[in-house]
Amino acid sequence: GIPISGAMDLNLFAYANMVLDNENTGACLEFYQQGLQVEFQESTFVCVAAIDAIVSLNGSEIQINSILKVKAGDVLKVLELTKGSWGYLAVKNGFISTLFFGSQSFYKALTSQQLKKDDELSFEPFIEMSGGKPPQFDLNYYDTHILEVFRGPDFHKLSQTLQYQLFNAEFSLSTSLNRMAYQIQETLENELEEIITGPVLPGTIQYTSGGKMIILMRDAQVTGGYPRILQLSEEAINQLAQMRAKTNLGFKLIEINSETI
Repeated sequence: GIPISGAMDLNLFAYANMVLDNENTGACLEFYQQGLQVEFQESTFVCVAAIDAIVSLNGSEIQINSILKVKAGDVLKVLELTKGSWGYLAVKNGFISTLFFGSQSFYKALTSQQLKKDDELSFEPFIEMSGGKPPQFDLNYYDTHILEVFRGPDFHKLSQTLQYQLFNAEFSLSTSLNRMAYQIQETLENELEEIITGPVLPGTIQYTSGGKMIILMRDAQVTGGYPRILQLSEEAINQLAQMRAKTNLGFKLIEINSETI
């Protein structure tokens, strides 16, 4: 019953680690929009990864998506995410924390609380680091608002009219956005019955009897009773995670055949 969890945007999370030449699963600090403030107690190298953001170190604006050396007493602030919703603070070799089932991801069933003011995170101090120019960050990855999807297990239950609407209408995100699910604002009337509880994954699009579409995200439950009409690709989950409320979006069906498997 434990969700997959993990970083909301695995693409940006992996990039933060790549900049510092960390393992691609190195633990990062994930933050939502603005307001993060961190004081370092040891010297190390960090990367603040974001689509676009205003970040300062000791009051001076710094470059994001790059290698930054910090020392004891330095204060880093995320003043604003000007694009996207989620960002990542990575340190050289990753943060040190307790492993649960081989994971350092936060989930309330396994850890007592999310980070709060005056909490401390451990890392291994670094004074020197070799390395050249950071890898280029592909912003074009996030330009599309058309999300690639596969047919879900219950897609065949939809009428031809509903199938047409799914791939030809424009939708928008509601204000109900969190790590468990993102909801679509618009509704599509249907006469579908709820299903016997079945497995769901991050990226599964559930379709309620009231016509709402719920897109499950990283902390989603592992089973559900609503028809599972579509499944987002991994790339589409990352792209959706960075979209804000009222963003317009559409779906593009990807066919699975012997060549793509």
